[in-house]
Amino acid sequence: MAYIRKLKSGNYQVQIRVQGLRPISRSFSKKKDATAFAKQVEGGTELARKLGTPMSISITFRELADQYLAQYSGKDISTKGRIDFWCTQFGKKVVTQIDEYMVDDGLVTLQRKQGRGGRLMTDSTINRYKSTLSAVFIYFIRHPEYKRLGFTNPVRKESVSCFPENPPKNRFLTGDEQQGLLQACRKSTWERLYLIVLMALTTGARKGELLGLRWADVDFRTRTAKLGVTKNGKPRLLPLTRVVIEEMLKFRGQNEHLVFHSTVNKETAFDIKKQWLIVSQVSGLGHCRFHDLRHTAASNLVKAGRTLFEVGTLLGHSSTTMTARYSHLAIHDTQNMVDAVMGGLK
Repeated sequence: MAYIRKLKSGNYQVQIRVQGLRPISRSFSKKKDATAFAKQVEGGTELARKLGTPMSISITFRELADQYLAQYSGKDISTKGRIDFWCTQFGKKVVTQIDEYMVDDGLVTLQRKQGRGGRLMTDSTINRYKSTLSAVFIYFIRHPEYKRLGFTNPVRKESVSCFPENPPKNRFLTGDEQQGLLQACRKSTWERLYLIVLMALTTGARKGELLGLRWADVDFRTRTAKLGVTKNGKPRLLPLTRVVIEEMLKFRGQNEHLVFHSTVNKETAFDIKKQWLIVSQVSGLGHCRFHDLRHTAASNLVKAGRTLFEVGTLLGHSSTTMTARYSHLAIHDTQNMVDAVMGGLK
């Protein structure tokens, strides 16, 4: 976009800003010359876009990262931290000058980077950094101002290192462990711990989803709770058991308040880390994550004969790949199916 202003000297200054290009500034003694220059530059830029002619740009990775974060709508709170790391690697470099060797050098740096206690990053964590960087480049490639540059994603080049994913940590609580945990929760100093654990075990909802639940989201008549924003970005309904409803009625508050709010602010979620650690130790679970309650809910359903599709629907999985981790739990039902259909073959 061109902007012409009259200077105190009587000359006319043209300032042209096109996204992705260095700002252009020229001064002329006559306004008609300034206007002609502006039309010439803007017309040439537009023609280059239409013809697909490569344009040289000088946008740095740091500038691109800022643009990406400004439009980012994902829920991964670690995204900014990962992008900050890449900015330390080549933040001042022009984007089109970044190649696969620079990317690989950054990955090697991550391999050697020590975290808390001197521990090195896991391969899965490095993969998250790698995929975040790739997402930034994909944004650049698809951007209307940059997509005609012919730039290819350096992260996807064959020479860039690949890392194996860590095996998933899935723990399933036994029936006795679940009962022991619920009993310990009833004795907690935070009176709503029993409710949130019971909901996690019966709905398979994530901790963040439950902590973000408001009373307005709960329909006591239909026994459902609406999750407006989930990890995959799609809303979801949680079916609530009658026991859960009875427990919720003990604490029912104003619609705008969080169900699991802190003791000092009803607009802030309660921090359950300390309480969870206590009940985990008291109940004898030892090292157990709150997220393991989600896996336990899924295993309870599979062992009860529910299909993986039904389990995936409850958990809000966007693909069957996520639900497939529970397939081994249905081995008895699979064995019965095989015996019933093909057991007569000799």
